[in-house]
Amino acid sequence: MSTPVTPQAPAPSAAALLKATLVALVVAGIALVTAVLPAEYGIDPTGAGEALGLNNLYAADATPPPIEADEAGPLHPQLLEYRSDSRTLTVPPMQGIEFKYELDEGATMLYAWKANAYVDFDFHTEPAGLPPEASESFERGEASQKRGGYTAPYDGIHGWYWENKTDRDVTVTLNAMGFFDSGTLFLPERLPQVIEIPPLAAADAPASEN
Repeated sequence: MSTPVTPQAPAPSAAALLKATLVALVVAGIALVTAVLPAEYGIDPTGAGEALGLNNLYAADATPPPIEADEAGPLHPQLLEYRSDSRTLTVPPMQGIEFKYELDEGATMLYAWKANAYVDFDFHTEPAGLPPEASESFERGEASQKRGGYTAPYDGIHGWYWENKTDRDVTVTLNAMGFFDSGTLFLPERLPQVIEIPPLAAADAPASEN
């Protein structure tokens, strides 16, 4: 008995292949214009991208333009490296000492100080290049601790005077962080001492002055 032969479908003609190719190209072109271009490149010649919400996909992926910080805004870029400083200061009986940080105009500082007894204090400045009479006081009174933030209104040294009106030593612990690179210590009957403050990564252990 002979084996039945399965009939084979005829191969498509060249005309049919050409027609199928053209249809595929047309469909791909429509998809490119109505979907790919609006979603990937933000190009929407037919308006279909907007109607289908595809333009939003491009807008979500697009890189926003750069924005420069406005001097009048909340951001204040600084050229100086950020630093942290911690030190313990001794105020002798019936005398006063000062410690001020070197700050450029617009530089910011966060601070906290605490004494083991009440002291008279005066937060004031010494503007660069001006006589001592140009000094300004921004806070003055009696307290055992203070904390806050400060933005320098001009170049100069900015900080505290503490006066001890008791008959024994008072210790003041000062912590500050900000855009300064040095501080100046004023002790009774001594010349001012300028103290370099290293960048945060190279900062040493808290200092102590007597």
